[in-house]
Amino acid sequence: MAVLFVALVPLGFGFLLILLIARYSPNVPRVEGNKSGEALESDERPEITPDEFADVIAELLGALGFETVFSSMGTGGIVDITARDPKPLSGGRILVHASPVLAHGQVDAADVLNFAESVRGDMGALKGIFIALAGFTQEARSAVRSSPAPVDLIDGGALLDLVRDHIDTSAAHEQDHTDRVKELEGYRGFSLPAKRHPRHEALAEHEEKL
Repeated sequence: MAVLFVALVPLGFGFLLILLIARYSPNVPRVEGNKSGEALESDERPEITPDEFADVIAELLGALGFETVFSSMGTGGIVDITARDPKPLSGGRILVHASPVLAHGQVDAADVLNFAESVRGDMGALKGIFIALAGFTQEARSAVRSSPAPVDLIDGGALLDLVRDHIDTSAAHEQDHTDRVKELEGYRGFSLPAKRHPRHEALAEHEEKL
C-alpha cells in the first residue's frame, strides 16, 4: 500500500502541474506559415490557365537547352516533367515540378522535402527544380539547404526573370515580336519579387566589391 501511495503522489503532482500550466499560460495564436502575402491576395488580375502555364514551362526548358523526356499534368495544372540536359560532363536528367496554384498559398518545407526525396529516389537524376507561382515559405527555403538532393526553388518573380532572360531575349534575336514577359505580367503571381538564395546574395555582394 505504501509503495502504491509513493507511486501515485508524483503522478498526481504531475497532473496538477499540467493543469496549472494549461490554465495560466498565455494563448499563442496559430500562425499560418503558407500564406501567399497581402499583395497576392489583393491582386485582381486573372490566374494563368493550366495549358498556358504548361506552355510557358515547356518553352522555358527548351530555351534553356533542355530536352523533355516525359511530361504530365495533374490537378490544378501542376506539371511534372522529366528533362535532360544534353551538355557533356555537366549534363544529366532533371526533374521539374511546376505549380501555378495560388489558392493554397506558399509552398511549405514538407512539400519541398518530399520533392527532394523523390529526386534522390530517382537514380541518375542530377537535380530537381521546384517552380511555384505562390512562392515558398522561409522554412521551405531554409530546409532546401539541407535537403537530401539538390533542388532549385523558383517563385513567380524568378520565373518571370528567367522568361525575360531566355525566352524574350532569344525571340528578339529571331525577330519575333512576341513579348512573353508583358503577357505573363497580366496574370496573378508573376510579378512577385524573386527571393534570391542567400548563397547567391552573398556572391552578388562579393562581386560588387570587386
